[in-house]
Amino acid sequence: FVYPIVVHWVWDSSGFLSAGNSDNDVRWGTGVIDFGGSGVVHMTGGMAAVVSAKILGPRRGRFDENGKPNPGFMGHSTALTVLGTFMLWIGWYGFNQGSTLTL
Repeated sequence: FVYPIVVHWVWDSSGFLSAGNSDNDVRWGTGVIDFGGSGVVHMTGGMAAVVSAKILGPRRGRFDENGKPNPGFMGHSTALTVLGTFMLWIGWYGFNQGSTLTL
């Protein structure tokens, strides 16, 4: 929903954030050169995460009625955190090495 709009701003030569845009009045004579698309992808995902976290708020039971942290609230699962870290790590290696192959 939001991603195509942000992509147009940066990647299209007429986008207001693009370094290829000849209209210097729009962006104060500067532009964005996005290497491999990582800037747009991570900026859009990060902002979506921040907005979603603000809208959703803290988890139920995290704070008591006075706004103080609930001491009985359980933390994260260490086993699932380690498992997720390894999954991201292995996926990162597969993606980065796989993206450099040529046919």
